[in-house]
Amino acid sequence: MRVAIFFDGKNFYAGWREQAYGQRLQFTRLSRWLVQRVSGSTLVGCHYYTGVETGEEAGTDGQKKLAGFLDMLELQPGYFVHRFPRKNRSFRCSDCGAENRFSQEKEVDTAMVADMVRLSAVNAYDILILVSGDADYSSAVEAVRQFGKIVYVVSWGGTGLSFQLRKVAFDHIDLLEGLDEFEDNSPPWTPPDHSQNSLGEQGDEHQSEFPSPTPSGSMPAPPQDLADVFVEQLRLAEASFKGGYVGANYFVTRWKGPGFDASSYDKRRVLDHLVKEGVVDLYEVDGNKALRLRRSTPPGP
Repeated sequence: MRVAIFFDGKNFYAGWREQAYGQRLQFTRLSRWLVQRVSGSTLVGCHYYTGVETGEEAGTDGQKKLAGFLDMLELQPGYFVHRFPRKNRSFRCSDCGAENRFSQEKEVDTAMVADMVRLSAVNAYDILILVSGDADYSSAVEAVRQFGKIVYVVSWGGTGLSFQLRKVAFDHIDLLEGLDEFEDNSPPWTPPDHSQNSLGEQGDEHQSEFPSPTPSGSMPAPPQDLADVFVEQLRLAEASFKGGYVGANYFVTRWKGPGFDASSYDKRRVLDHLVKEGVVDLYEVDGNKALRLRRSTPPGP
């Protein structure tokens, strides 16, 4: 079965940042894992769609890093990058008169829809994997199914996954289930930076580095009850794994326990706080971050 993968860059990164915070990815392994996950036999293409700045804005540090990332990505086997110019817009507040400027990626969605449907019409693939949760793709998925294709939707832990889109897809794939297979433990590369666009405004895609969720002095301490649950669940996790090894990303994003259902963002806030307070140690084993309670912490019952 021939498999085609379509990435909505903005949607993909939003889930990556929230649910796989701090984990670098090996994209060749990622595509291989997805093909295996749907019982496919051949990858016919991974299409990655994203918006880029043009003109003077293209020379900013963030856009240069984004360009480097995209250049790297399209050198990976089977990957094809589709770049579309961002449209700069502005509006003036009727109350205060202030001018607000922002950029949009209008062409990305329409281009993805057109390519998914066109390639299915010419029988270029048997299985479509859509890496996005945006409801705007629901009609396109239904159209692809009309050509007899199987469609899977993919997200990070269900983040941003539209109920409407999930209904029309054959099944949903959670990337967190395969993170151990395609995380990148090689020396760090610098991911792209959309944390600020060319206008100096906060963006939402491809930050140059995964930021600390609790910058020093900028966030209040997390609720004590959540901190208590974190400590108790970490104690249980240490008792559950051989040698007491607890992977930091695994514990924050995938460990389940009573009362331990806060977002990954909040759990990382708690982790930062507990490390700062000396309750939890954050250390490395073979390049991977791990957690453990300080020995001075009273043992559980």
